[in-house]
Amino acid sequence: MVSLSNHRPIRALRHSSGRTDALIRLALPVVLSLPLVLCPVPELLATTWVYTANESGGSVSVIDADAGKKRATIRGLRAPHNIHLGPDGMLYVTDGPANQAVKVDPDKLRILARWEVGRGPAHIFMTPDQQFIVNTNTESGDVTITDASTLQPLATIPVGKSPHGIAIAPDGKFAYVANLGSKDLAVVDLKERKLAATIPLDDSAVQAWVEPQGRFVYVTGLNSGQVFKIDTASQKVVARLPVGKLPAQLGVTPDGKYLISCDQESAQLSIYDAATDTLVKQLPLGTWTHGISFSPDSKYAFVTNTKSDDISVVDLRSMTEVKRIKVGKGPNGIAASYPNSPIKKP
Repeated sequence: MVSLSNHRPIRALRHSSGRTDALIRLALPVVLSLPLVLCPVPELLATTWVYTANESGGSVSVIDADAGKKRATIRGLRAPHNIHLGPDGMLYVTDGPANQAVKVDPDKLRILARWEVGRGPAHIFMTPDQQFIVNTNTESGDVTITDASTLQPLATIPVGKSPHGIAIAPDGKFAYVANLGSKDLAVVDLKERKLAATIPLDDSAVQAWVEPQGRFVYVTGLNSGQVFKIDTASQKVVARLPVGKLPAQLGVTPDGKYLISCDQESAQLSIYDAATDTLVKQLPLGTWTHGISFSPDSKYAFVTNTKSDDISVVDLRSMTEVKRIKVGKGPNGIAASYPNSPIKKP
């Protein structure tokens, strides 16, 4: 029988609402030898696929989160830092030492294209309308806007010192860039392709995330152990939420219910009620919790534990860790669904 580890995912269904953030996939076998043995029916059920950028291992892990197993490894990268599942169903990865962005087909499990961006690319994101790919370049202090159809860079926009995390507004008008060095949040007008505003913070900004309605953007403060809540209309900090030590990535569940911070040194998640800014729970996980993504139905969070080389699957209904899955070496970024954008394919 064909081993499950040789199964490759193919896109099968999308959310009945038309949202492309909900990639529901089937697992079909790659035929490696004869005679062919048909797969049992349970193996054909919809599967939650999760992808990690393994920075130390130079690879991307393909994980069957339902089964709790790594199914495949995509190689050919030097040190992938961040990974993003676009609304087009493709994976986009930053490869820092190569100064490249990389497009990966998650169905065929292969690299489709690479293109030059700025120096030290960190985070990457596709706009909801699938027109542009935007990435931060930490060493050159700018963002690159790339035409998604041709993969040709269109603009390079200086945004501050050591830009790291990036988030796109649900309507695709603005990109929000977390600057580690200049300790602020840059607001980039994507239509005009220029820096529109800079919101000062009193800490190194690691990552940004826009909640589903686009009213607030959240930013992790690395050294102060807090999350800044910023009103996107007034561009003012309206709340500061205490979390653990050295928070890195953060996210808001697709249903908008929870805001979650990955607290690296504390090796935990800080989970807040997004409506009331009330701390719900601090949940211990693996070593050096770093990246986060969610299932499209908001039932699960997927978290990379960088120094224990695994990911945690967290049930957000019971607020418990239900699985720990080994991946490649030094997992950093993680992707399971397109974040929080009510979009439809054109």
